[in-house]
Amino acid sequence: MFSRKTLWAGLAIGSFFAMPWPASAQISPAEPDPLARMRAAASAQTCSVNEASACAQANPKIVAAALGPSSLADNLRRLDDLVPRATGTPGFDRAAAWAVAAFREAGVDEVSAEDQYGVPLAAGGEAKQKNIVAVIHGREKPEEFVLLGAHLDSSTPGASDNSASAALIVEAARDIHLTGLRPRRSIRFVLFGGEEQGLLGSWAYVRAHRAELDRAIAVVIFAEGAGRVTGFSLGGRLDLEPGVREAFAVAPVDTWNIGHNTYDAPLRADNFDFLLEGVPNLLANREGAGASPTDTAAADARPKLDLDGLKHDAAVAGVLAFALAERSTPLARRLSRAEVEALLSKTGLDAQMKQAGTWGAWEIGQRGRP
Repeated sequence: MFSRKTLWAGLAIGSFFAMPWPASAQISPAEPDPLARMRAAASAQTCSVNEASACAQANPKIVAAALGPSSLADNLRRLDDLVPRATGTPGFDRAAAWAVAAFREAGVDEVSAEDQYGVPLAAGGEAKQKNIVAVIHGREKPEEFVLLGAHLDSSTPGASDNSASAALIVEAARDIHLTGLRPRRSIRFVLFGGEEQGLLGSWAYVRAHRAELDRAIAVVIFAEGAGRVTGFSLGGRLDLEPGVREAFAVAPVDTWNIGHNTYDAPLRADNFDFLLEGVPNLLANREGAGASPTDTAAADARPKLDLDGLKHDAAVAGVLAFALAERSTPLARRLSRAEVEALLSKTGLDAQMKQAGTWGAWEIGQRGRP
């Protein structure tokens, strides 16, 4: 998790603009749409308790893939072996290469390294860095998208910040791919860099993709922590609650008690700049990481995670991303700048921004919706 000091460092380079980064990998499109027959029978279906819905078909498959044999433990171990992987260092470059390969193995439609942005170095100057972006294309509205993300960089050992969440995002992509089903809209899986230095990677992504943000259905972020998901922080937006609850109203996740949502807007994760842009955004609320004495997935002496709990979280992420992308209507609308500013005041996020030194960037339009 980033510190206040690193946010000041982020402001120091706020005047640069995001530049495209060449694609590191492209893979062949998936097989033809397997939902054509279902779409013809019920073109307005959404994720609901209706047994004919795409989610009713997808959810059991996503959960089975997530809770069954997978590469989650191996990916987690590989990421732990790459700590420290601070943005702008060779460790992060190796982690980025891992992410491209892991997403490709997960079966996504395409994966790339993009959004070149500057990161200040301790020795002076800056390094150019990138985010890793994978996509599963939607069957009806591929230009609209749900973003499921976490940060890839880390400066300290241990899975909780943020190896567990990075590995979880890759696993969610794999689980959705294995269903053989496509949601209405696209799902983008993003591993951001620069989080520890002031959310620089997600800020760069927002700038580079600002023209597309009207088509962003929702942004779902998994940040620090490795405990089970209990609900989501809704960033002060009451209008997100019904759609989030609906996503988990379909078997088998309807009995998982994932309804402990909150309306706070903490300045601590990569949903921040999407919130400032008025995009509906969710931040996972999680229990404290638990140890599992029976977990033998890791072959070293480091503290063991609750691997079953992490698989549970991957299932939650996959189910939610598919549900939000499948909805017949968007989760909620994008807010105007005036509405965002009112939200900042209502949630107290404006005070957090002033304390952290980011309020000035909002005031002059350097950060947030123009």
